[in-house]
Amino acid sequence: MKKKYITETYLKGVDDYDIKIIKEKDCYTCVKYIKNIDEKYISTHTGKDICLLDNGYYIVEYVPIDEKYVVRVFMNEKKQVLQYYIDSTKENGIEDDIPFYYDLYLDITIDLLADDVITIFDEDELIEAVKSNNAAPEDYILAHNTIDYLLKQIDNKENKYINRNHKETVNKLMNKIK
Repeated sequence: MKKKYITETYLKGVDDYDIKIIKEKDCYTCVKYIKNIDEKYISTHTGKDICLLDNGYYIVEYVPIDEKYVVRVFMNEKKQVLQYYIDSTKENGIEDDIPFYYDLYLDITIDLLADDVITIFDEDELIEAVKSNNAAPEDYILAHNTIDYLLKQIDNKENKYINRNHKETVNKLMNKIK
């Protein structure tokens, strides 16, 4: 199981970016503004090419303190939401003022530019992690329970992190950098 720090995730090929992290009542919120990326990141898993990362784009991440997931929001230069990417996690925490999580492999995406297509993926990675003892059988169950919980919340439009005004979050945090 891999420990991931939100200051490092989804920044491959990014040469320059601004980042701001704040602690809120129930989570840590991070906004990354991409200033320079070597090459656009295009998602193709829905069958439709969606540019998720480019110069001037944003990533908003919510790391809930008492939950078993992390919500990542990809936004374009106009601050329009392109995709929600949700990681199931074993544990979320903070280390040296940087939020982290232990990735449980199983993920959900909601692609807004592909008619809100919801995809669950990386089941194969979760199974392989259990087989290779990088995750316990209980982690497999936890990941699936978390995904089931999230799918119900998504279906009922009850997830407070997805339902947030992300444009407002970006504006609020990015203004603190300048």
